[in-house]
Amino acid sequence: MDNKDVKNITINYENYGTEVIKKGLVIDFSESDNESVHVGYTMCNISGGDLYLIVNSVMALAQRLGMFNEEEW
Repeated sequence: MDNKDVKNITINYENYGTEVIKKGLVIDFSESDNESVHVGYTMCNISGGDLYLIVNSVMALAQRLGMFNEEEW
C-alpha cells in the first residue's frame, strides 16, 4: 500500500458538486471471487499520529452506533 503520491481525494456528489480532500483516508470494499470481501485503503497525506486519530474516531463512532455491547465486555 504505497500512497505517497496521492495528491488529494475528490468526492463527486449526486447534485454535481465536488469536494476536494487534501488529507484523509478512503476505504474501499470489493467482493472477491471466493465470496469474501477485499478491503483497500488509500491514504492522502496521513502520518502516524493521524492513524491514531483515525482508529480512535472509528472506535468512538462504533460505540455511538451501539456496536459494542458493554455487557459482553
